[in-house]
Amino acid sequence: MSRSRLIMSIAFLICVFSALAQGKIARFQQGIFLYSNWDAPGMALDTCLDRSITEVEIPDFITVNGRSYPVWEIGPRAFDGCRNLKTVMLGKSVGLIMRGAFHNCPNLRVLINPNPVPFKMEDNHPFYGGKFNDIFESYHAQAVVLVVPPGCEDVYRNAPGWKNFQTIQSEMPTDDQLNNSVFESRLGQLENELQQAREHVRRLEVEIDALRRGLQSK
Repeated sequence: MSRSRLIMSIAFLICVFSALAQGKIARFQQGIFLYSNWDAPGMALDTCLDRSITEVEIPDFITVNGRSYPVWEIGPRAFDGCRNLKTVMLGKSVGLIMRGAFHNCPNLRVLINPNPVPFKMEDNHPFYGGKFNDIFESYHAQAVVLVVPPGCEDVYRNAPGWKNFQTIQSEMPTDDQLNNSVFESRLGQLENELQQAREHVRRLEVEIDALRRGLQSK
C-alpha cells in the first residue's frame, strides 16, 4: 500500500471512530424503516421499505445499542410511492419533513401532528425542507384531514405550509369526512393532471412556433 493510501485509510478510520464516539452510526434498518444519524444525536427516517403499508406511526425515539435517539427528520421521498398509505402520525420529535416525502401517496387521508407548535414548512434549500407542494401533492390540500392538538387549530391555519390543508381539526375525522375526501382526492388528482397536460401542450406550442419561424427564415 502506498503511503498516500495508508494516510487516507488512517484518516477514514479516525473519522469512523470519531463518529462512533459521538453516537453517529450512519445508516441502518430498524423494522420497516431505514434511519441515519450523521447529524447525531438526532435520527432521520430516510426510507420506508414497505410500500404496501396503509398506516404508519413515526416513533418519537428509537433505541440503538442501548442509546436513545429522537427522530428529528423525515427524509427526501421517504414515503414516495406508498400508494396504499392512508394515515400518518408524526412523532413528537419530528421538526423537519424533506422534499418529496409524501409524493405519489394518492390515498393519504389523515395526517396527525401531535406538536402544539407547527414546525417550519417554508425552506428553499434544494434538499432539506421545502414548501407544501415540495413535500405533499397539491391535491393533498383537499384530500387530507390534518389533526392537531386541541386549541392549536388556529395556529396551524395561520402557519406557512400547514395552512394549505383545507381541513384542520383536533378530532379524528368521521367516516363521512373520509368518504368525501376520496372524491376530493380524485378531483384534485384530475385537476393536477389537467394542469400538467396544459403545460405540456403549451411547451409543444412554443416548440412548434419556434420550428415554424426557423423554416420561414430559410
